[in-house]
Amino acid sequence: MIIATTTLIIVQVVVVGCVLWLNPEPCPRKYRVTQEHGGVLANMSDIHRYCELDYGGKFILKDEYKED
Repeated sequence: MIIATTTLIIVQVVVVGCVLWLNPEPCPRKYRVTQEHGGVLANMSDIHRYCELDYGGKFILKDEYKED
């Protein structure tokens, strides 16, 4: 019984790790707010220059602006 529990815990850690690792990077705050509030946007509609909307309704940072 102890081996089955340990195996189940290991599988859960691997699955949760994969889910967290495969999630895209969210759009940082500086690309979501206007210049008056410390961001880089001149207008709120400029968010589409830096971020794209995913299927979950969240803005994801475009690849050309990601820092490795």
